[in-house]
Amino acid sequence: MQIEETWSYDAPADRVFEMLFDPAFQESKCAATGALSHSVQIDEQAVPPTIETRREMATDGLPDNVARIVGKTLHIVEIQRWSEPAGDGSRTADIDVSIDGLPIRYAGKIQMTTDGDTTSMHVSGDLKAKIPLVGGKVESAAAPAISEGVQIEAQTGKKYLAG
Repeated sequence: MQIEETWSYDAPADRVFEMLFDPAFQESKCAATGALSHSVQIDEQAVPPTIETRREMATDGLPDNVARIVGKTLHIVEIQRWSEPAGDGSRTADIDVSIDGLPIRYAGKIQMTTDGDTTSMHVSGDLKAKIPLVGGKVESAAAPAISEGVQIEAQTGKKYLAG
């Protein structure tokens, strides 16, 4: 299942990239998504520079048939591997979101483009739940949560950059 989201920040790309690699921003993002617990690992010196967040999330709100399969909580791992900047400051990242112990994965790309003091972000990827008979239902149930997580990240970023 294809999932895409686009948003922008009123800040130049170098400032947005700095925000993404600030542990305080990543902590705020995890808390804003309602994580029961979370951890953040950032390695700007890695090749490529990498952000990894781990979140324990409640399955409240998932359809009963899906919640029975996955349990009361999910352990979500998100890894972003960022490219070096292009001449104009734009960058791309590979994004990989998985759920520990389950064959569910969202994999795609983040594109950061800049136009002066505005930075646009576009994430596009494919959600796959390789669970016989119910994979499609799991994907349909998980897709809104992924989109909502991206929207929460965008709002958290806007607040971070504003103040």
